[in-house]
Amino acid sequence: MLSSEALFVRVVEVGSLKKAAEELNIEPSTVSRKIAKLEARLNTKLFHRSTVRTIPTESGLAYYEGLRHLLNAQETLEAELFCNQTQIGGLLRIATTVDLGDYFIAPILTKMLKQHPQLRVEMLMGSNLADLPKYNIDVAIRIGKPANSDLYAKHLGTIPRVLVSSPAYLANTGVPKDIDDLKHHQFVFYSKEQTKIPIQFESGHTFEFSLAQGNVMANSLRSIQQFVLADLGINWGPRWLYEDAIASGELVEVLPQCPVKGFEINALYTMSQYLPRKVRWFLEALESELALVKS
Repeated sequence: MLSSEALFVRVVEVGSLKKAAEELNIEPSTVSRKIAKLEARLNTKLFHRSTVRTIPTESGLAYYEGLRHLLNAQETLEAELFCNQTQIGGLLRIATTVDLGDYFIAPILTKMLKQHPQLRVEMLMGSNLADLPKYNIDVAIRIGKPANSDLYAKHLGTIPRVLVSSPAYLANTGVPKDIDDLKHHQFVFYSKEQTKIPIQFESGHTFEFSLAQGNVMANSLRSIQQFVLADLGINWGPRWLYEDAIASGELVEVLPQCPVKGFEINALYTMSQYLPRKVRWFLEALESELALVKS
């Protein structure tokens, strides 16, 4: 039988006393009684209860965040001490971008879930959640060098980038002959933040992206791909997105004699050692996957 504390954590994560009881194969009255005893011991109300949802109070949420951290540490310690364990369990919460999540991370998590049925996964995409402890995030996968010195970072790999456009766009506007020519061309942007980052070339040269023109912006790589295919401009994006279209001739690489640098993929987390086994397994799998990305 789970402790009252672990039971409380489970209720928060599934959202109701009834669901927690069903998952644990115990009576709802048992769950309710244990939570009531826990509230009495702490002398505080932990949940707002309704017939549909059980929502933690402000005190309950703070208690959950602290308990989850302690339970993660316990799980990690036990995995280190009893390394003959073959199963991975518990909740794995990952924050990442939509595109990294869809293309790289979701397939890895699918494999993990099939191999380890005791594992539960929550992937938070599209939100730049910097406060990992506050949101109880085990690991965040980010593009570029991390700016937050309070977090530990692990470099996982580099994804090659490319400047790409449609043949029709270049036929209409002219083919750039050198890096400086880029300022005369239309770009399809990912975000306003991207325009603040200079394009870096393997030669060491840079192009200030703020000099670039463009009237299309989308924070979805698949949408950007459609805009580029529709002859709306040049994009500075991941090669994996465009390699099939380049091979078929639908798109062409711009300035192939001046290859651009790839972008770093980093994992951010709060503990420097004793990472939970589920996090280590995930990071190792992601690192291996990134190593297979063709340059």
